[in-house]
Amino acid sequence: MELEEDVALKVFLQTTAETAIARFKQELKLSRQLLHPNIIRLYDIGLHGGHRYISMELLRGESLKERMARPMPYAEALDYLVQACRGLQAAHEAGVIHRDVKPDNFFVTGEGVLKVMDFGIAKHHAAPGVTVVGSIAGTPQYMSPEQISNFSAVTAATDLYALGVCAYELFAGSPPFVHGELLPLLMMQVSKAPEPLRKKDPAFPEDLERTILRLLEKDPARRHPSCNALADELSRIRERLIA
Repeated sequence: MELEEDVALKVFLQTTAETAIARFKQELKLSRQLLHPNIIRLYDIGLHGGHRYISMELLRGESLKERMARPMPYAEALDYLVQACRGLQAAHEAGVIHRDVKPDNFFVTGEGVLKVMDFGIAKHHAAPGVTVVGSIAGTPQYMSPEQISNFSAVTAATDLYALGVCAYELFAGSPPFVHGELLPLLMMQVSKAPEPLRKKDPAFPEDLERTILRLLEKDPARRHPSCNALADELSRIRERLIA
């Protein structure tokens, strides 16, 4: 492999389960279809000295989750959300649903470019995704009601819901639903309405609250029609806030 550029290598332990390796193979396969500035590039998976590895674009920066540990202006947070929308829109147009959208799976470079990462459990419309028998594939705090009810029957609206959870967390400091036990948390995602952001902070922008709560609608049909539509709406809000 001669790329003539610096790359990052993720090396698997020899004890790594075949299921995990299958996830990375799927991620590599999907990544080759997704060439977009807001999606991380994966190059190859190989074997050296008895160790499997995957090579990928070398990024310098931090995850969005790490960035969220420090105060963030509205303009910066909205810019990251818009970039996330653009990356996910490219995936959706290629027929790929991410299924595990969360702040840990967004990387922010030192130049402020956001990259969508970890398509390991993504689903292509023409092929099954990788799941783990007897477990939940996804992150419960970010899973949509329809994803909980039928993991294989997800659509782009599923990623939009998870993006809404990310947006809520960006501005409120925590996801809308938090519980120490799995089953009650899943039930909250399915049936409980999120607390309005303006109840937490009366000064929170009303139009931004309305946008986020629309993303968190239990009915997928009531969410935004696409990530591009959401990006355009967030961009307008951002422009108003910085004017």
